Amino acid sequence: MFDFLPPADVVPVGNALLRQALVQVRFNSQGVLGTQAGISQVHDALAERYPRLTAEQQVMITATPGNGVQSATTPQYRLQDLRGAWAIVIGPEQVSLETSTYTKWDEMRRRLEEALAVVGEVATLRVRERIGLRYVNHIPPAAGGGFEGRVRQEILGVTGDKGWQNALVGTVGQIIADDSGTQMALRHGLATDSSVANSPYLVDIDCSNGEPVLYDADASLEYLDQLNDVAYRCFAWCVEESFRLDLNR
Repeated sequence: MFDFLPPADVVPVGNALLRQALVQVRFNSQGVLGTQAGISQVHDALAERYPRLTAEQQVMITATPGNGVQSATTPQYRLQDLRGAWAIVIGPEQVSLETSTYTKWDEMRRRLEEALAVVGEVATLRVRERIGLRYVNHIPPAAGGGFEGRVRQEILGVTGDKGWQNALVGTVGQIIADDSGTQMALRHGLATDSSVANSPYLVDIDCSNGEPVLYDADASLEYLDQLNDVAYRCFAWCVEESFRLDLNR
């Protein structure tokens, strides 16, 4: 998958660079997961890891020529640990896992597997509508204030040009690639106004597939293993190798 991205030995990034990791599995609508009774069953099974339970509203906005812009709200629930470092968001059509303290894929995979198993006992999941994995990285500037030697020149663009640096307020770019239905979106640019001291460079990698298939928890986890490999190879392409290898020293 995305074979133009070369293989790369994994060097743990840690939350010094990786600010947020998210994984989501969307499925056919499950009314029970939008009810207090249904989510209570899920929470009872997961409360040791995620003792906090809060209700949220997901707002969906649609625009059609005949009906204009319409919005609808859907109940969803957030299960969190006490530090807010890990959270599971569950709604009638999705299970998401989020963390700001990512260390390695194995732990995230285990937590998602646990959540999907519990949800599968409460609801009847028949169709997987979408699956996705996203990593949001902030690359700090070097001592001189630039990103040369850290971020690959092909995506750094004018951000690495000395003539632009003093006047540059912000940059944003997006690259989208597809491989047989799997989509990889790479968003990159200055994460904050460059006039802010030590403004980092954003490398946001989002891999997904929106083709509906029969739901299978094991197959979904195996597919996410592939997406994780793609996302890391993309990250390794985005940063200079010497910088990446120094992350674990």
